[in-house]
Order: sequence, then C-alpha cells, then structure tokens
Amino acid sequence: MRKILLAVILCLFMLSSCGFEEDAVILLGKQPIDPSNLTYINKYPVFKQRQRIYFILIAKEPIEDKKLRLQVLKLDMKYPYYAIEVAYGTDINRGSEKHYAKDYFVLHKPGNYVIRIFGSSDMEDPLAETRFMVEPL
Repeated sequence: MRKILLAVILCLFMLSSCGFEEDAVILLGKQPIDPSNLTYINKYPVFKQRQRIYFILIAKEPIEDKKLRLQVLKLDMKYPYYAIEVAYGTDINRGSEKHYAKDYFVLHKPGNYVIRIFGSSDMEDPLAETRFMVEPL
C-alpha cells in the first residue's frame, strides 16, 4: 500500500512540475497499469491489432465525476481528405481512487488514434488526451 501511495504522490509531483501544464495525463501500455509500475510505460506507444490496450488516467486534482467517458478516434490523414471517425467509446467508472482511473480496450483496425477521456459533468472539454498507433498483425 505504501508503494502505491508513493507512486501516486510521485506521479502527482511529475504532473505539477515546471513546464507541464496539463491537469491530467493518459498513459498507455501493453500490460495492466497501476501507479506502482509507471516506469514501464512507453512514451510513444505502438500496439498491434486485437491487442489489449491498457490505460490509466492520472489527475493532479481529484476527479469528482464517478462516471467517465472514454472516446477513441481514428485519424485518417490521406491527402487531400482528412477524416476522423469514432473507433471506440464507452462509459467507465472512476473507482474509489479519485486521482486515477484505469481499464483497457481493444481495437481491430490499424491506424493513428487519439484517446480522450471526459468527465460526465463536462462532455465538451476532455480531462486528457493522447495519440498512439495500431499496426497490422
């Protein structure tokens, strides 16, 4: 329990460090993520089709919303047309911990993606978002 608390405090310190202006961050990984194993997270994640994509949302301030909305957008950047489609979306429970939420999802098409997480009280402005890639098998 002490290690988890120390890891959460370390993450919160990193989020509040100089030059970092985000209130929350989403980290992605190929293995289940919790605050005690954040050092194994790849900064620029690339996943395979049909692979579990684990995520953790870590926030500086407590997340008051008990329900969060996860949205994954597929970016199609073929010139001259650019398209965005919703590849995956679901509502998730924050859980008992107010500074982070975690779960996983699976995507079946290769491409460039953006994951965004919203609080249920504000569906216009995401708490955090990050980009990642999915490669073919």
